[in-house]
Amino acid sequence: MKKRKLSDRAAEFIVSLNDDELAALKVDTLAANLGVNPSYLSRKFKSDKKMSLNEFITGEKMHRSAILLSKNKKVPLVSLAKKTGFARSDYFVVLFKNYFGIHPKKYGQLKNKMFPVIDSDYM
Repeated sequence: MKKRKLSDRAAEFIVSLNDDELAALKVDTLAANLGVNPSYLSRKFKSDKKMSLNEFITGEKMHRSAILLSKNKKVPLVSLAKKTGFARSDYFVVLFKNYFGIHPKKYGQLKNKMFPVIDSDYM
């Protein structure tokens, strides 16, 4: 039987986390769960997936925040940022705008018309 790549195992682990676990996730914790050195995991992930591990984690957080916004358009940005693991809502807004090209509040307002929410299973 062929052994799965470390980067695939890491990605599967990340998307399997619940929202609270994802919000608290650190590369060190992920590496410990996979039984490898954090630096090695980061290098292998970048080599295999052509994106950094932190970019992948942030992308998963952005998708989860979009799902939360689609369920509750009136959620305060401070709450949404904290729920997805960001201490500062202004930083969360910058990341969200860079990722989706639109402010989170605008996304929540227009979601049903223009922007479909993508499930976490985008690997």
